[in-house]
Amino acid sequence: MGNFISNQRIETMQDEENAKWTERGVLMDVTIKKKAGKTTIETAKAHPSWVNRTPKGTYSPEGYPLYLYQTYILEDFIEGGKYRSQLDEDTKERIDTAYKEMNEHVGLKW
Repeated sequence: MGNFISNQRIETMQDEENAKWTERGVLMDVTIKKKAGKTTIETAKAHPSWVNRTPKGTYSPEGYPLYLYQTYILEDFIEGGKYRSQLDEDTKERIDTAYKEMNEHVGLKW
C-alpha cells in the first residue's frame, strides 16, 4: 500500500500538507487460514517502507537528471537494522521519523 516508486519528494512538495506521505508506504505480511469452509486472517504485520532517490549523475536526452529509486523496508534501516551503517545521518533521521510515523498511522495491533 502506498508508493513503491515515487518522484514526489518532501523537498518538491513542501507546500502540500501531506507531502511526507508521498515517500512512504507499507508492505503487509498476512497469514490467511481456511478451514472447514471458513476463511480467517490469522496474523497481520505491517512493514513500513520508504522510497530513496539518489541522483545517477547522468541526464536524459531532454536534459532532465536521472535517479536511482530504491524501496527500503524500514526495519532493516532503523537503529539495530542490518543496513543502518550504510546511511548518512540525514537519511537515518528521515528513516527513523518515517518508521515512527508510519507505525502510528497504521496502528495495527494483533
